[in-house]
Amino acid sequence: MTSTKEADARVIAAIKAAGAEAQRWPDALDEIARFLDARFAALLFEDRCSALLELKHSTRAEKAWIVEYLRNHRKLDQVKARVLAEIGAGRAFSSEDFVSRDELHQSGAYQRWMAPFGLCDIIGGVIHRSETGVCLFVAFRDDSAGLADIEAKRRLDALLPHLAKAIARHKPAPDTSALVELFDELMSPVLVVDSRMRVVHRNRSADEMLGEGDALAICGETLTLRDPRAKEALERALARIGGADAEAFAIMVKRGESRCCVMHVLPLSKGLSALFMRRLALNSSESGEVAAGVFGLTARESSVLLAIAEVGGVPATARALGLSEGTVKGYLKSIFQKTGASRQADLVRLVLALESPFRAPERHSLPA
Repeated sequence: MTSTKEADARVIAAIKAAGAEAQRWPDALDEIARFLDARFAALLFEDRCSALLELKHSTRAEKAWIVEYLRNHRKLDQVKARVLAEIGAGRAFSSEDFVSRDELHQSGAYQRWMAPFGLCDIIGGVIHRSETGVCLFVAFRDDSAGLADIEAKRRLDALLPHLAKAIARHKPAPDTSALVELFDELMSPVLVVDSRMRVVHRNRSADEMLGEGDALAICGETLTLRDPRAKEALERALARIGGADAEAFAIMVKRGESRCCVMHVLPLSKGLSALFMRRLALNSSESGEVAAGVFGLTARESSVLLAIAEVGGVPATARALGLSEGTVKGYLKSIFQKTGASRQADLVRLVLALESPFRAPERHSLPA
């Protein structure tokens, strides 16, 4: 049986690992949630200027539900408002510190967001306050765990100094915080890096591209590109960020042997840049339907158009679709006539322009 001391040491080790490598925060938050008898946990940041409550990190499975709270229910949360106004940094709290059980149950946030998912209480702490905003840790307990008790608060009190130390290593620049919520909704992968290519933030699409492993990788906290030519170009450009000659630019990045993507680099401030990746991996159902409607393409012409953009070239498209090269060239001629394009590269840009940059809404259920 694991002792409390052993559990403390394991959780603290997970927090330290997350402080060293930001991508480990979901695992650390899983450990903390278990330690507090909570279903899930998150780190939030409220920008003082915009009053935007931003999700910094969360346990993986429940991220969509936390985003739902931030978008639709946070203004109805009596506990959140009083925490931000009243509580100092470094002390654990639960809902009973601010509202009665009846007040909590009557609140819109509880009735519309907590109760439908079997959640009964919140336990959390302010990690730090500054001129730019407030960083919060929150964990949500379900009906089986019951309300947060003195022991749960004691455990969290012991963890808050470790959380503060770990978070301090990844504090975002104030002008980037208002962009994070938008970045997280983009279909395109987006990373925010400093001049040394250390990753400050990355959205879910960037995580997916990193998982594919054919274009980007993170070693420690540092971004690296598999394409050495593109990596060198990005390093040179980021070294100029903050100077008078800094400007937005684009880099072609190889993905494996036959594909590529475009990295658009947008200088922000304080030495940070946003990297927007445009990958040639298209949503055939959505992009094909849009292309067919805009240009009057047949179903087969839409398939050829998307294949040209995805795999590149007549021979590869013919192999991918199981057609002869002559047949593909015939369809391609018709596509050129209907779209007004004259080169295959124009078709790639055309289809990318038809893609929605935003993620489709997802619907999940919380695990039992």
